[in-house]
Amino acid sequence: MSNAKLRFYFREPTIDTNIPITDGTVKMEGFDWEFVDNEDDADAWDCGFAARVRAYAKGLPHISIPAFPNRKFRLAYIFVNSQAGIETAKDLEGRRVGIMQWDNTAGVWARGALQHLYGVDLRRINWMAARAKKEGVAEGIRIEKIDGTGEADVLMDNLLLAGKLDAVIGPNLLPSISARDPRTRRLFRDYRSEEQNYFRKTGIFPTSHIVTLKQEFVDRHPQAPVALLKAFRRSRDVAFDRLEGSDPQVIAYSWIAAAVAEQRALMGENYWAYNIANNRTVLEAMTQYAHEQGLSPMRIDYMTFFHPEAAALEGV
Repeated sequence: MSNAKLRFYFREPTIDTNIPITDGTVKMEGFDWEFVDNEDDADAWDCGFAARVRAYAKGLPHISIPAFPNRKFRLAYIFVNSQAGIETAKDLEGRRVGIMQWDNTAGVWARGALQHLYGVDLRRINWMAARAKKEGVAEGIRIEKIDGTGEADVLMDNLLLAGKLDAVIGPNLLPSISARDPRTRRLFRDYRSEEQNYFRKTGIFPTSHIVTLKQEFVDRHPQAPVALLKAFRRSRDVAFDRLEGSDPQVIAYSWIAAAVAEQRALMGENYWAYNIANNRTVLEAMTQYAHEQGLSPMRIDYMTFFHPEAAALEGV
């Protein structure tokens, strides 16, 4: 009997946790992968976490599995103009802060940290969005559309360099930051220590993506969610073996295995777990922040996101 076909859209196919799938190393039991170029043509995809919350609030027929292939701390993605006089998080109040769009997952995490850990009043910031949306914004939040076209990161970076924005919260490093242009810098200069302290205080390791399927596909192939979760767990395991196994594939950084060991010492042995039990803190935080920031009209029970059998699957 031939395998069924699963059309998968990877938003970031080249990150290390996904490569073992995209390079053909990891197979999916009972299915053949077909990689497509957009979400509309896909049966499953690595959905932005905040977009998943909004889709649920709108009643869209999607179902997720507890696989989170992209995770990043987000304090390192708050950038400021070096001459703007911004030294602390509270200094962002009253300033012009650029964002890609309000419901971008990276921004939700960063704003949640600013509000809850640093006491920033999000209503006192003049938000400037490269992609403005009128829906899904909390009461009291003011967002102005940035004039201009083109790639959001470049557009906001140019405005930050020119002093027309005081700060930017983005999903990616700005070009000027990558180029070490002295006119811009990170808000938190020692962002590594800041993010480690953030984890110690909150237990949150932010998830950017959550693997999601269309319900109509699951109705036709009820075994797909569990099979897909098992495949993503294998892909993650292969990725870590390529970092710290007997024949490591990442050699540009000589002490990568020591860095992973240090991260485990802080965050636990299974800090990149694909299950519910190890991710309750982060799931609770996202549903809280999404509600507070207006992405969902109520605080959603995160368990309703997940396919029951996949959510109950033992292991990490």
